Amino acid sequence: TQRAASLMPLDAEREAARNGDTRRRSRSDGAGRPSAHRGTPPRPTTGRQMNRAHSRGRHPARKMMVNWAMVIAVSAVVLTLLVIGGLLYLRLTPGGQLIMARMGQETTADALWAYGQEQLDQGYVDRAVATYEKAWAQEPEREDLYDRLFDLADAYEAAGRAGDAERIYTLMYEEVDQTNPLAYQEMIRLLEGQDRLLELSAFLKVAYEKTGDSYFRRQREDLLPSTPTASEEAGARKMEQDVALLSAEGYDIYYLLGDEGELPEDGTLYREPIHLGEGAHVIRAVAVTKDLISDEMRVQYSITVPTPLAPGISLQPGEYERRQRIWLRHNESEDEKLLGKDFPKLKEITIYYTVDGQTPTSNSPIFTGDPFYLPAGKCTLKAVAVNGYGKVSNVLERTYKVNIAFRNFFRENDSFNDFTIMKTTREQFINKYGTGQSEEEIKDTAQPGDCVRITYSWGEARFTLNESGYVLYWVETDASSMTGPRKTKIGMAEKDVTEQFRDMGQTYDQNGDRSLYFDSDVGFGKLYHLDDTADRLDYVYYRPDGSRVTLSYGLINGKVTKMAIRCAY
Repeated sequence: TQRAASLMPLDAEREAARNGDTRRRSRSDGAGRPSAHRGTPPRPTTGRQMNRAHSRGRHPARKMMVNWAMVIAVSAVVLTLLVIGGLLYLRLTPGGQLIMARMGQETTADALWAYGQEQLDQGYVDRAVATYEKAWAQEPEREDLYDRLFDLADAYEAAGRAGDAERIYTLMYEEVDQTNPLAYQEMIRLLEGQDRLLELSAFLKVAYEKTGDSYFRRQREDLLPSTPTASEEAGARKMEQDVALLSAEGYDIYYLLGDEGELPEDGTLYREPIHLGEGAHVIRAVAVTKDLISDEMRVQYSITVPTPLAPGISLQPGEYERRQRIWLRHNESEDEKLLGKDFPKLKEITIYYTVDGQTPTSNSPIFTGDPFYLPAGKCTLKAVAVNGYGKVSNVLERTYKVNIAFRNFFRENDSFNDFTIMKTTREQFINKYGTGQSEEEIKDTAQPGDCVRITYSWGEARFTLNESGYVLYWVETDASSMTGPRKTKIGMAEKDVTEQFRDMGQTYDQNGDRSLYFDSDVGFGKLYHLDDTADRLDYVYYRPDGSRVTLSYGLINGKVTKMAIRCAY
């Protein structure tokens, strides 16, 4: 080491000699320095320093300058890139969007949903609700809307806003996804928590129908009362039935007959078996507790009561030379034989009959067991049997002809002695009966044209205007001096009048009336019982123009007190 140190100055001097004057070099090096004799002695020159000096001797020293413009430009570029990169991060990445959401800046709906979840986790419930609502408003349609709305409903519940949560769950299962059971489950939880059991039972039915999840059906079955049952199976029955309704738990039962009305609101509280007569019947019923209503029971029955056989008759149809007596009888059916003991109404048979040509009704004469005579001339006997249930047999119909003399129907050529309906003019009538007490123009529904009424002491006459002038269409009188058709007059007995016209001999019906004859093409005659003392006897014939002429006799205690004839449309 010492050797190296002793050689280093020598080498430096040699190098300096080769490059110039050593003395000049030494001065130059020492220029500006304090004299070694005045201050600190100079530091010994090392070999590395000599090498640096040698180097400076070969390459003259130059001062290095900093380009600040370049530095600033580069720095600006770098800063710009950093800013752009930061903005791109904020704008294009989920993490950046979340940061913007935290800063309250406009951002994506995804970031808002995420930020709302952060706020909810941190306990800022109201803020989370507001953030969720903003996210939903910003993007109302999205693939995961069902899940996002679930978050919003959860936040509403945390904020104590159960009504808003219920609204969201309703939207989820009604509009977003009707088959997903989650919203239904949450809605069920809310209804249960609020003891809204009636709504819950109806909602469970909807949930099961929409999702097909049997869990909802079982939950509803556990919640509701059992559906009522009927004592009789639905279906066809041959006789009337009494149907009892049963509740397994003993709850009240409300029922309706038919498909109209709502249960239990419109129903009847069940107290005793329901009697079903003939026909089609639907029974609907529900069991009811304080808050809940069971599912509806609906059973349908078709009841057909046996129909009696048509009556039998004692006389074969045909032509006879003298009056014939007739008996009717009931023919017992097999159903009556088999069921009559348990259902006695089957054997309660009533036979109704007519000989005037009309089909029997419940107002027609009843055959009491006593025989009756067939009328003179041609007649058609008809009869039906009716049991206690109102079932009507087929019609027995037989035609007979008894060749003995008889009176004819009331006809168009039957008229009063001194005038004829629809022919006698007003002038002709006045010439016979005078101008009367008063005359006035009237409107009468019996005639379409203008009408005039003349009042007399014995009654009135009415005239209608046609192409021949005013003609008589109505006369009503109590004058004994007037003679009616077939020489009938005031004061005659009922029997004396009926003997002048066709009488089929039919007896009185259930209203006290008696049909004298009936022909759908010609007309009819009938005795009407008005009260204990008054009756009216009418004979009618049909005119070709569609009008009808009616001859009436007013009777008091069986005597004619008034006669009238009129033509009416």
